[in-house]
Parts: sequence; structure tokens; C-alpha cells
Amino acid sequence: MTAVARPVRLPFRVELARQLSQWRVRIALGVLAVLPLIVRVALLIGGPPPARSTGSTDLTALAQVSGGTFAAFVLVLTGGFLATLVAALLFGDLIAGEASRSTLKYLLTVPVPRLRLLAVKAQVATVLLLGGLLALTLVALLVGVLSYGPGGIQVPGGPRLALGESVVRLLATTGTAAAGLLWAAALGTLLTVVSDSPLAAAGGVVLGSILSRILDQIPDLGDLRVVLPTHYSLAYQAFFDSPVDLAPVASSVLSGLIWATVLGTLAAWRFSRKDISG
Repeated sequence: MTAVARPVRLPFRVELARQLSQWRVRIALGVLAVLPLIVRVALLIGGPPPARSTGSTDLTALAQVSGGTFAAFVLVLTGGFLATLVAALLFGDLIAGEASRSTLKYLLTVPVPRLRLLAVKAQVATVLLLGGLLALTLVALLVGVLSYGPGGIQVPGGPRLALGESVVRLLATTGTAAAGLLWAAALGTLLTVVSDSPLAAAGGVVLGSILSRILDQIPDLGDLRVVLPTHYSLAYQAFFDSPVDLAPVASSVLSGLIWATVLGTLAAWRFSRKDISG
């Protein structure tokens, strides 16, 4: 009697090590980690802040007022295109990267169930993205405090927050920004099972982001713009206002979950039927 091969569970730690061994992943996470230092050097080159800048309504002009404000400024710089690009690189490499390295067929003949493979890879990429964003926040806060003192966030046109409250808001900002990237992660997952090129999959996410942002700037579309994946992409900035308006934050989280559910389901369906005989 021929023995039936039992499915093998792909350990999370093994996949984590595999993804961290890829140069695209290391570069993407490294950029997030060193960005606060780059911003600090840029501000040093630009010179000291203008006098009486605390009354400004522009967070850019307040960046050097305090450590908390510097961290908030860094998050605003990162929360748009750069964060989307990092998500695109992480999730675009999941399956397409294995296919381009000719290791996908080997993984599936171990055997690892297809949906188990996709799920573990997506989980690891999610942890890496969250870890990268959290590292960005903490490094930005550390650099800001060392450079401008332990002051809290100076709300544009509003009060100066305490450092403790500022840390809570910065962490909430990080979580909201991550939720706003759910659509990019899910689209990257879908494109990575469709394409055999990780750069093509990542490029598709970036292109989708650009198109969504362009369409969001067309007033004639009216309320239809709320369905665009990037419509609430700046919702995390609500934590830099006083008082905080949680309505756009809730809308951003809900939009991200809906897009992730739809695109993630399509990705799982497509990968379960993908021909990997080559």
C-alpha cells in the first residue's frame, strides 16, 4: 500500500526567516527605520524653525518645536506614498518571489497546502509591515526627543499635548495608518498570485494607489469617491487635531477591512486554482 503524504505545516518562524532573507524586504524595512534620521539631517540643513512658529497651523512649520511634534511630522511624511510602497514590496513578493526564484513548486511538493502557504506568508508580511511602522514611530520619537526635547505634540493652531498623551496618539496613528494599508496588502496578495514577477505585483499596487488618488481629486464623482481605497488614506492625521474626530478613523478601518476581505478572497480563490506545473 502506498503511503499518503501528510500535509506539512509551514512554521511561522521559518517563513519569517525566509522573508527577512530577501533584499527587497530588508531594504523596505531599513528605509522605514532610518527615515527619521534622514528627516532630522534635512531639518539641520534647513536651519532652525522660524520665530513664533508655535502658533502655526502647518505641522511642517512645527516639526522642530518638540520631540513629539517631530515624530508626528515624520508619520505625516510617511503615511502616503512611502508606506504604500513598502506594503507593495512586502506583499508583492509573497508568491511571485517564490515563482521567480523557482522555489514555489518545491514548497508545494513538500507538501504544504496552498492556502496554508498563502496564509502564513500573508501573516508574516503583515507582522513585518506592522513592525516596520512601529519601528518608524519609535525611532522618530527617540530622534525627536533627543533633538528637540521631551515635549509633546504641538497641535497646529491648538494646545501642546503632554508627552504621555502624545505617545498614545502616535501609536493610534500608527495603527490607523496600518489599517489604511489593508487594501494595498490585499491587492499585493492578489497580484502576487497572478504574476510571476514580484516587481510587477508591487508596481500594480503603486499604480492602483496613484489612480485611486487621482480619481479622488475629481469632485464630479461626488459620493462615489468613498469607495476608492485611498479615500481615507489620511484619516490617521485626525490624531494630530484637538479634539480628535474618530469618524474618518472608523471609516478608514471599515474601508480597509472591506477591501481586504474582497481582494483577499479573490487571491485565495485564484491561488487555489493556479497552474504551478512549470
